[in-house]
Amino acid sequence: MVAWLEDALEAGRLYRSIGALREEPLRPHVLRAWERSHGGGADPRRPQAEGLSPLDTERLRERHRGLLQAAEPYMYALSRASGDEHHAVMLGDAQAIVLDVRGDEYSVHGPERVPGPGALLEESACGANGIGSALAEAGYIELVGPEHFIQGFHAFTCQGIPLRGEEGAVAGVLSVSVKRPEVSRRLREILLCAAHAIEMELLAGRLERDMERVLAARDVPMEELKRLLQDILQVQAAARLRIEIAADQLARNLLTHTRDLIQLAATVLHRFRRRAALWRALALDEALAPRPVALDAMVRDIAELLEVESAVCDVTTTCQEIEPVVVEADPHTLVRVLFRVLLGAIKAARGGAVHLALRSRPTGGELCLTLAPGLGVARNAPPPVRILVPAHMGAPERRARDLTEGSA
Repeated sequence: MVAWLEDALEAGRLYRSIGALREEPLRPHVLRAWERSHGGGADPRRPQAEGLSPLDTERLRERHRGLLQAAEPYMYALSRASGDEHHAVMLGDAQAIVLDVRGDEYSVHGPERVPGPGALLEESACGANGIGSALAEAGYIELVGPEHFIQGFHAFTCQGIPLRGEEGAVAGVLSVSVKRPEVSRRLREILLCAAHAIEMELLAGRLERDMERVLAARDVPMEELKRLLQDILQVQAAARLRIEIAADQLARNLLTHTRDLIQLAATVLHRFRRRAALWRALALDEALAPRPVALDAMVRDIAELLEVESAVCDVTTTCQEIEPVVVEADPHTLVRVLFRVLLGAIKAARGGAVHLALRSRPTGGELCLTLAPGLGVARNAPPPVRILVPAHMGAPERRARDLTEGSA
């Protein structure tokens, strides 16, 4: 046993004998968890977690049906990634109550099994653990053997990370427990990726509900909006597939291939979040308070979001001379206006090309669109369209009018 684990073991013995905490031997996040556990009245000698009744557990699972459905494919993927190792993948709600467990027979049903659905794992009840401590720390946490506050969990190495839903609120927590610390380290990256993928699933469900809310006419064409949503959901499916493949590779100890796949999945997840945020800004007529907006990033993101529409219109869209520009604006209003302009340009240049350029000006940013329609679409190429975005846009009802459009 490494020295810091021996120190944690000795710190636990001291606490159980005289009720005193030794701060020096414990890793900082472990010390914070032990202090919270002590303050909450957790009993370090507790053999196992308390739990809800079967009826209350089933009612709780029914209330969290959406979270359970979102997490299911990734819990199975994490279980597959653990291979033949003793392991348990656990899903908890925002109050640290276990909702679901996946793992091998020994870890789920054996004499040293992990807490099952309905178990209460907040720190005040069970001390430092991968579910309750991840929620208390509001971030990723790892606890190895004796770093758990109660003796009943010393057989496990646990990792946990909160899951965030709408507006960044905590929706639950994902944790994986194994017997060997080296296995835990091997699973860390795919655990983090799976957690973000569950958040992606929750967001995808929200987008589909949003689509139902905006079936009435909006200032964004509905057919394009539906097509954009389908494109975003295809990105979601691609991320899920990469994580599932990575899990299979990890189970076979193909670590290099696994890392590459996880990095690719993380890139896809990042793209999904960006596109989802843009789609919601377009679909929902919600004004925001003015804030600094990176206009160059917004232009690139809108062009990327319209890749499918460009393909439908057989238009090549290129971003040229995109200079960094920051303006003070309501990002939702700004993205809707720029989206309409770029969508109109793509349709006008059917069969040809649209070239985008963004230049920094003393008063803000100037977006220039040069259209080159295909043969037979227009007799003469339309003049370039210039959109002037002021550095400081006006009050909410005036922000769209603050943008000025002209032709060269």
